[in-house]
Amino acid sequence: MKKIISLLAFSLLSLSAHAGRPLSVDDANVNDKGVAHVETFWSRAADGSRSLTIAPTYSPLPGLDLILADSRTLSGGAHSQTLQAKMQVTAPKDNGCHFAWVVGATQWQKGEGQKSFVSANSSCDMGVGALHASVVSSRDAAGRDTPSLGMAWEQSFGAWTGHIESIAQRAAKPMVGIGARTDVMPGFQLDGTWGRVGGKAMFSLGTKITF
Repeated sequence: MKKIISLLAFSLLSLSAHAGRPLSVDDANVNDKGVAHVETFWSRAADGSRSLTIAPTYSPLPGLDLILADSRTLSGGAHSQTLQAKMQVTAPKDNGCHFAWVVGATQWQKGEGQKSFVSANSSCDMGVGALHASVVSSRDAAGRDTPSLGMAWEQSFGAWTGHIESIAQRAAKPMVGIGARTDVMPGFQLDGTWGRVGGKAMFSLGTKITF
């Protein structure tokens, strides 16, 4: 049972395969053409397991992000690599919404979880903040569909940008969390999150380097 809970928690953390830090809910934003970034973050899941994720992203074409994420549990547990493509289907606009599709697959070196996934993402500029939503359909190791829905509100406060979010996923308890990010220098971001799943705390600390 502990192994199942651990894998569910690990799957929930990587729900949309890889959302832009520090959000767990994926958005509809992509890099500009030719821009790359690398996100690295350490996280503690609700079951107490600790993991490290490294995720480089590159945009070879306008409106397209290619993302590779390597996630491993530090105690020798679950370990996976995920490859995904995010395709922006409408351009961002002030006081409006834009949309993106995400498709990808996960290869597990240790443990089990989602194998393939597709999601529809939206991001809406509300003038004073942004509302993000992501509907995900993923296939688990047994081929069963495990749908999920995530919603997040993002708001800037001077040099900081904060968010509050919630994710509901079949076969897992809902997650509610908050997070914040800031640029400590051009191209270098620090961020952190805190949340709860089934009454247990989870948190993460990360960086994002853009070039």
